[in-house]
Amino acid sequence: MSMAAPAAPRRPIHLRRVHCEAFERDDGLIDIEGLLIDTKPNPLRLVTKEVPAQTPIHQMRLRLTIDRDRQIVDAQASSEATPYADCAGVESAYRRLIGLRIEPGFTREVKRLFRGPLGCTHMTELLAPMASTAFQVLWADSKFDSTGGAAGARRTSPIGGCHALRLDGQIVRTYFSQHQEPAQ
Repeated sequence: MSMAAPAAPRRPIHLRRVHCEAFERDDGLIDIEGLLIDTKPNPLRLVTKEVPAQTPIHQMRLRLTIDRDRQIVDAQASSEATPYADCAGVESAYRRLIGLRIEPGFTREVKRLFRGPLGCTHMTELLAPMASTAFQVLWADSKFDSTGGAAGARRTSPIGGCHALRLDGQIVRTYFSQHQEPAQ
């Protein structure tokens, strides 16, 4: 799908890149790594320094280690580029993610834990696409039983989670009839 041409002449003013990647470890756990980078096409003058054009203003990394039940067993945060030296002081706060489970409500809990000065806005924003990445990895990795969960594990089925997999849709009717919503 291509995007329509812009409605008016324009010029770039900011670029945010978010990259999430998943790795299966030899011990059976999964590492979800997230990277957020902000740059500008022109130099930026901050109160403490000048950031050259195309140089990261923010470059933050998070690694969540999860089990197959989406329980976070380890969390590491690092700041490779920050607008202020004090930004790096919040990295250890993200260890508070250990013990949480990536499930519905996870993003709301993350925003509660790391609101305002308790966290870094950019690292906290990175956690939502990392959680989505965890779901993508584990949905593709699981066999769903008739209740929408994986036998013997707490997992969330993608069925009913988006337009294509809606309970009254063609995909569910054809391939997942046990989840089909009864006709009204």
